[in-house]
Amino acid sequence: MRIVGVSGGLTAPSPTRALVEFLVQQAVTHLPHATDLIDVAEIVPDLAFTVSRQDASPELEAVFQNIEAADLLIVGTPISKGSYTGMLKHCLDLLTASKSDDHVAIIAATDPGNCNSLVLEHSLRPLLSLLGYCTVPTAVYARDDDFIDLRVAEEAVMNRARRAVGEAFRVLGLDPPLNTLVANGDSFSATRWG
Repeated sequence: MRIVGVSGGLTAPSPTRALVEFLVQQAVTHLPHATDLIDVAEIVPDLAFTVSRQDASPELEAVFQNIEAADLLIVGTPISKGSYTGMLKHCLDLLTASKSDDHVAIIAATDPGNCNSLVLEHSLRPLLSLLGYCTVPTAVYARDDDFIDLRVAEEAVMNRARRAVGEAFRVLGLDPPLNTLVANGDSFSATRWG
């Protein structure tokens, strides 16, 4: 299984990257897997001057292919003027839509305040759906004060993240990681969820 996190923030380090890293960590299981974390802040110089996929440098093309190959894609963004960041949108616009129905995505966002969590529902979820991803019902939203030293510190955010990962594994037809079972209050059943 390939797990890819994409942090759409334009600064590094950032709360958004910390949230995406936390989600990726929650998705790691005993199953054979590969994980990767792509930070848009690190590819902005190349990405900003890439108008079409044909213009992409070999390094940027490798990033796009890595995202497209993800079984589980975790996309996080800081809320920027009521939406996701423009560079994240540009990155996702350059992807080729998946024709298969076995790609799952978790959406996440960070924000200094309380008022913009619906951005995930009206902006990011439809965009990923257009790219062929099945987005899980639980979106993960964290305020900047939910972090201590750029680590997720709020239990409610942790539980929401674990619930989203559990939902993603169910969609993929896999046993969810044990920590998602504990967070959801489920028993440690050996049966497959599907």
